[in-house]
Amino acid sequence: MQNNEPIRLTQTVKKGGCAAKLPAGELQSVLSGLEKFRPKNLILGYETMDDACLWDLEDGRYIVQTLDFFTPIVDDPFDFGAIAAANAISDIYAMGGKPSTAMTILAFPASQLPMTLIRPLMEGAISILSKAGVALAGGHTIDDETLKLGFSVSGFVDKNKAWTNAQAKPGDALILTKALGTGTITAALKKGEAKEEWVKGAIKSMTTLNDVIDALSQIEVHSATDITGFGLAGHATQMASASDCVFRINPEALPILKGANECLKLGFLTRAHATNESYTAAKVKWELSSSNDSLWPDWKRKIILDPQTSGGLLIAVPAKQIDKAISAIQKAGFESAIHIGYVESKALNADPYNLIFT
Repeated sequence: MQNNEPIRLTQTVKKGGCAAKLPAGELQSVLSGLEKFRPKNLILGYETMDDACLWDLEDGRYIVQTLDFFTPIVDDPFDFGAIAAANAISDIYAMGGKPSTAMTILAFPASQLPMTLIRPLMEGAISILSKAGVALAGGHTIDDETLKLGFSVSGFVDKNKAWTNAQAKPGDALILTKALGTGTITAALKKGEAKEEWVKGAIKSMTTLNDVIDALSQIEVHSATDITGFGLAGHATQMASASDCVFRINPEALPILKGANECLKLGFLTRAHATNESYTAAKVKWELSSSNDSLWPDWKRKIILDPQTSGGLLIAVPAKQIDKAISAIQKAGFESAIHIGYVESKALNADPYNLIFT
């Protein structure tokens, strides 16, 4: 690589962003039955594959802890740093908490990339951390063959205000706060086939903080999760399963980033599209009429499998509060936030599905 040639970070890795996650099904199988120490203060661990853990501080609060890192999903180092920070912080918001501190995890290929690149990476990250009111308190770096950046983030939440992915109730309405499609658009970017406006839209979405906590302070939030590498299908089925419910979603209601449908139709996919499909195959059912089915061919159904990086929150609230909740979230800056479906009782559905598109 010549000194005057722009560095495209996406060309330094085989896979980027949350699409680089290990397959959810295989990971569950490997970890099944693992013996672990479980003190009484650990209120929530990884048993329901939730977004973060909850530790009882015994003062009326939980400390919320998470860790997230990945390889470059965009070419610009500032943007990559900002996306990595927003993505890690999102797990705290998904638990109803407010983030407070962050520690950096950085693997840097010093023999392949100039060390000066670290500064814009961290400037991008700090721009988001500062916006969220998060103090960067330190971190750890190593020399590695592949660039990876992420953060361990801690926050706090009052016990009676904590959200988990296991408390959705029949009759709840489901809200998705961000549009889908970052996986396929960035796959096209890596191939040099994504339009600039598509990439800009995806970056704007990925660098938007999922801070809806204050906006929903007057709403009875029952459950929440953030949509990342396992796609809407994966994270929604995890939430429905943990809540012992069925989510019925209208695919026509799903917000989709500009350019995502074009990229899917052209076949710009990641390995995660296939692993997410395998993971959710037995849990997802399509109940579309023949007239609607033509509007959702196989390539378009891939949007529910699309691995999101710093995606939106999926939130379950009482149906009677849906309009108020949507209005509050949109006023907080989430223009794509929309009501996408409802929660049903598992007992009313004789089949094994957790997620039904109808």
